[in-house]
Amino acid sequence: MKKICVLTVGLFAAASMTAQVAVVKEAEKAFKSVDNYGAYQKALNVITPAFSNPETDKDAQTYWIPGKAGFKLYDDLFAKKTFGQDVNLVDMSNALLDGYTYGMKALALDTVADAKGKLKTKFSKDIAGQIIGHANDFMNAGAAFWEAHDYKKAYEAFSDYLQIPANPRLGKNAPAALADTVATQIMYNCALAAWQAEMLPEAAATFDDLLAIGYDDPSAYDYAFSVAYQMGDEPRKLRYSQMALDKFGTADPKFLQRLVNSYIENKEYDKAKTMLNDAIAADPNNSVYYLSLGVLLEQQNDFKGAKEAYQKAVNLDAESALNNLYYGRMLVQEYNDLDQAAANMSQQEYNKYNYETMRPIILEAVKYLEKAYQLDNEQTDALRYLKNIYYVLNDGDNLLRVEGLLGQ
Repeated sequence: MKKICVLTVGLFAAASMTAQVAVVKEAEKAFKSVDNYGAYQKALNVITPAFSNPETDKDAQTYWIPGKAGFKLYDDLFAKKTFGQDVNLVDMSNALLDGYTYGMKALALDTVADAKGKLKTKFSKDIAGQIIGHANDFMNAGAAFWEAHDYKKAYEAFSDYLQIPANPRLGKNAPAALADTVATQIMYNCALAAWQAEMLPEAAATFDDLLAIGYDDPSAYDYAFSVAYQMGDEPRKLRYSQMALDKFGTADPKFLQRLVNSYIENKEYDKAKTMLNDAIAADPNNSVYYLSLGVLLEQQNDFKGAKEAYQKAVNLDAESALNNLYYGRMLVQEYNDLDQAAANMSQQEYNKYNYETMRPIILEAVKYLEKAYQLDNEQTDALRYLKNIYYVLNDGDNLLRVEGLLGQ
């Protein structure tokens, strides 16, 4: 009885192993008749169990079957496109990426020992040839994915294009290294694609590499800073701002402004103040520096100095929404401070003080806050201040208008 059981188990195991090999063979046959990406995906579903089965998951052929089929489908679709037939560029690009992905997996496993123990490869030459022959196609694939707003795949295609020349597994016939101008532009596209795909760590890492080689487009430093800002990565924000300032100087004051803001965030107030004072001395008519100085002084609870700095900023550039917002906000702060200081006055004294001293300040704040919103209707903070002001002033018409703008 025991022998029968052991034999039965053995038969089941053998049958199972045979079944896994049969899956690979069945998939190989299915891939040969593939003529569109939908059919390719169906064939891929057939072979997928073999990727996790111990009998087949370490066999290079398991992965090279879909890899080779992916490259062939790409070539077939490319030929149709060349002859003027309508081809889905995204499907074509997906076939290319699948060819590369599974080809690389096969390449990593393609080392076998012969009867004498000598290590040999079975598919590597074919795999390397396919990858090398299609190297330049990855740039077009990235562009196709970008146009289709599939930024994750665009990032993947651009990354593959950058990595192929440096892959030692491709041997002496590997593509030559990309020219610096081409490589940096593709790296830039790669970083943007990762950012658009909300792959923030990947975007930041790519921007790190790009800026480290001194990319010359200021917008790259802007976008890199935006990624670091979204990540809440203060060290990167500081580093990107310093790199931009070192490279472009104060021709665009926002780079210095960002660096100062980083110092303020880190409570390195002396560094921030020294940098701003030097910048103001060199360019005394730049309102951006006074705005940043106001923020710095406000953080240090020097509200009088902050108000003077914001006033200087708005006097230098009255068409800046932020200058108007910050000065208007500081006038509101001044009004509130005066209101608290008058807490012990009699009602008669308060009414006189409010009319003669406080009311002119709050009416002045209205002018700047209204202008801030007029210049930039995304400045909803201005509306929130105005809502409170119009309530205090008992101005029902303007209160309703502002509540309407706030969607209340």
